[in-house]
Amino acid sequence: QALRQPGSSFKPFVYLAALEHGMGPSDHFNDQPIRIGKWEPRNYENKYRGDVTAADAIALSINTVAVQVLQRAGVDNVIATARRLGITTDMTRDASLALGTSEISLLELTAAYAAFASGGIGAWPYGIVEIRDAHGGVIYRRDGSGPGRVIAPDMAATMNQLLTGVM
Repeated sequence: QALRQPGSSFKPFVYLAALEHGMGPSDHFNDQPIRIGKWEPRNYENKYRGDVTAADAIALSINTVAVQVLQRAGVDNVIATARRLGITTDMTRDASLALGTSEISLLELTAAYAAFASGGIGAWPYGIVEIRDAHGGVIYRRDGSGPGRVIAPDMAATMNQLLTGVM
């Protein structure tokens, strides 16, 4: 039940939303200092690489590019993508979302990641399969495995390539 900021582990949702809205892995971005209002997102090592592809940016977890990718995809599209994969907690509607500043539960994050691992099929997390009474009768049995396909097969394949670094 505890909520934590997922940080960079939220970036795959940002990139998936952008891919679904026309970005390609070979699209180029400029990794440089940026400013959005009073906010200046920085890269972890405070270094910038200049021209990079989206594939390189996700592999290197480049913060400035993740923010640009979120802006290209649109905050509402990123939130809708995260929701479709199972994130239900409230998310901030600003550019910091790209860096995982909205708190979510580890259970939701893990379940949402299952869609990447399964080739696009969503999963509902569970801890109890069955409950029986003292006589062995079934009181409760878990039914259903998930919401079905939540990522198109081609998008799931591209995301798996991006997340494993095999392009």
